[in-house]
Amino acid sequence: LRLARTAATRSRQPLLSTRAPALLASHALPAAAAAPLLRRRCSSAALPDGPPQPAPTRQNLFEVARELPKYGVGSKVFRSGWTRNGYDPNEHHWQITRVELWTKGDEEQFQRGKAWGVLTWKGVTEAGERRVRTPLKKEWVHLCDAQAGRANSAA
Repeated sequence: LRLARTAATRSRQPLLSTRAPALLASHALPAAAAAPLLRRRCSSAALPDGPPQPAPTRQNLFEVARELPKYGVGSKVFRSGWTRNGYDPNEHHWQITRVELWTKGDEEQFQRGKAWGVLTWKGVTEAGERRVRTPLKKEWVHLCDAQAGRANSAA
């Protein structure tokens, strides 16, 4: 085996080598013991029943806003990444107060713009409005739509 010595710890650590099968053969490991070293383990999770579900459509804030009344003014929105990190949408969301939309090129759909709102974080609502950060990320969800989706999946 080729070994490397690190200056900080002065300990020996084996380097990754492309000659792994040759090294295993030179150390005379049985084939059954060598197999787990050369293969990646698969997940043993059960497959879901029924046909695969389509992936949810990912939308930026302005694509969500154009589907709401008054282009989302007064509605509550949140980023789906916040829920993946364990934040409750009812306590972590934006309430949209003002939106400026414009088209991108010749398209008639509003995909770009500016948005302002009041942030509620950890249940505390800020005093004034400010510009919504990262509105172009494709992970914005309307709060009422998300609650309706969770109610349908629970039933």
